[in-house]
Amino acid sequence: MTRLQQLVTELQRRKIFRAAGIFIVAAWVAVQVASLVFPAVNVPDAALRYVWIAAFLLFPLAMVFAWSYDFTLTGLMRTPPAYVSEEFDLSLRRADYLILSALAVVGIAISWQLTESIRDTEPGTTFENRVKDIHPNSIAVLPLDNISGDSDQQYFVSGMQAAMIAGLSRIRALRVTSKTSTLRYRESGESLPEIGRQLRVAKIIEGSIYRFKNRVRLEVQLLDAKEDEHIWSATFEDEIENIMILQSRVAQAIASQVRVTLSADEQGRFDDATSVNPAAYEAFLKGQFHIERFTPQDMALAAGYFQQAVELAPDYPLGYWGLSRLCGFQRQAGHITPEQASEQCLPPLLKALDLDPFLPEAHMGYANQLTWQQNDWERADAAFQRAIELNPSYAEAHMFYSHYLGIVGRIEESAAQMQLALQLDPLNPFVHALHAVQLMMIDDFEGALKVAEDVMASAPGFGFGHGTMWHGYFLLGEYDKAIASAANFFRNTRGDPTVAEVLEAVYDGTNFAESMMHAAEVLTEHAETARVPPSDIGVLYEQAGAIEKAIDWFEIAYREHDPDAPYMGALSKIAEINAHPRYQQLLRDMKLDYWADKYSQLE
Repeated sequence: MTRLQQLVTELQRRKIFRAAGIFIVAAWVAVQVASLVFPAVNVPDAALRYVWIAAFLLFPLAMVFAWSYDFTLTGLMRTPPAYVSEEFDLSLRRADYLILSALAVVGIAISWQLTESIRDTEPGTTFENRVKDIHPNSIAVLPLDNISGDSDQQYFVSGMQAAMIAGLSRIRALRVTSKTSTLRYRESGESLPEIGRQLRVAKIIEGSIYRFKNRVRLEVQLLDAKEDEHIWSATFEDEIENIMILQSRVAQAIASQVRVTLSADEQGRFDDATSVNPAAYEAFLKGQFHIERFTPQDMALAAGYFQQAVELAPDYPLGYWGLSRLCGFQRQAGHITPEQASEQCLPPLLKALDLDPFLPEAHMGYANQLTWQQNDWERADAAFQRAIELNPSYAEAHMFYSHYLGIVGRIEESAAQMQLALQLDPLNPFVHALHAVQLMMIDDFEGALKVAEDVMASAPGFGFGHGTMWHGYFLLGEYDKAIASAANFFRNTRGDPTVAEVLEAVYDGTNFAESMMHAAEVLTEHAETARVPPSDIGVLYEQAGAIEKAIDWFEIAYREHDPDAPYMGALSKIAEINAHPRYQQLLRDMKLDYWADKYSQLE
């Protein structure tokens, strides 16, 4: 008999396989019970992971116990060796009590620590945003089914879902979940009540699209999420050139079923829906489909489609808005410089607003331009408010408005807007990542780290949280973690592995400032031949303690319209730099007087 066969035989004799099976079933039952109990006692679902962790950590203890001991009719006994005499004493001895006590202590310690972790799990720090009450007029439009069987039409199906959401979102009495948070339910198989609970909505819309040549048929059904009941269904059909009219009919029909009353201006905008150039509309949908993939190849395709849309229909506002949005994405990805963005992004946006003054996406894009490119705080505020007035369920507008408010020092309003964004787009990692930044603005470093860590755990490959983790750990004095997060930031977010390697190579556990200084010098060299955000160099010098050099680069960031420059007041947390006259003057030059006045009190 081989050693493996001997081991298997011994495991069977000691009933290890049976014990493992019993433990796995018990753990599964515990998880199921917890998944039902946690929502009832207002414990976030993120805490469920600690039940899983407890099961994994307790499993080895259970196997050690099963190997050594048996439950019998006469009580707990030692498991006998394979070959023993009849006189072998199975009763527990002093050593056994010590082993059992040690197992009990370890088990209790694990359970206690994970229980504390469950208690510390807070609403709002995970992808499923928690609120106690579900708005009765809250709605989510799930991804539509493509029943034509033509996979090449997926761009059209995706665009129709976005259009339905956009149409419903313009009704102020409704609260409509963002498209991003619904995408995970394309083929999830989860029950309707579970989807409703995760999205925090009272009603759900499901539908299907069938397209044959230039004819479109849309089947829609409205469902009660909590009761899992059918409320209403209808079929809408028209030519593709009348797609905007069809979408208006759908939105009004759903509003009627939910029993909300349209205001006069809302009704007027629906009545004003007109026909569109079918080819231009299709080109726009294709551009939207590719831009959402956010790869260089898809951006190039999107550029071609948006340009085609405006050439086919020079009076089509969405085509111009698409070109402006693409320009912003290209700037964000580093494909064009801030100077190029200043010249290229605004003209198509203004054209879209000229063609359709009621287009909320264009107002939000204009607000972003005024904030991050022009630092025109007053006009940016008005543009954000107009976008939200036209589309109260516009999660992206609430999210960026929150950051704008934090930038100018209106902290409480900033927090309120971010909570609205989280409610409207609860499963979007980008919203949660910007929530972490907003928490940094109000000095809640531990809260920001919890949110950022959850984003990274819940969305593998999403790199936006590394920067928040870097700064959060630095400000809490956890320099080992700060170095690791900074390295991840440069390696994964900025695509600069050289700086990451310098940080890791220089740092020895005690020389944090020296590591930052070396990294700053390397990044400064990179800036001579490549596009490098000046704010990154400034932050490295700042954390290295080289205040004058840090301010030099922050001034460059302001002059070059670095998108991170507006945050210099809200995210600056080092007293030495905040008290510096040059830094305060820089903030005044940027018209961030709230922060300049606050920091002047440090002198």
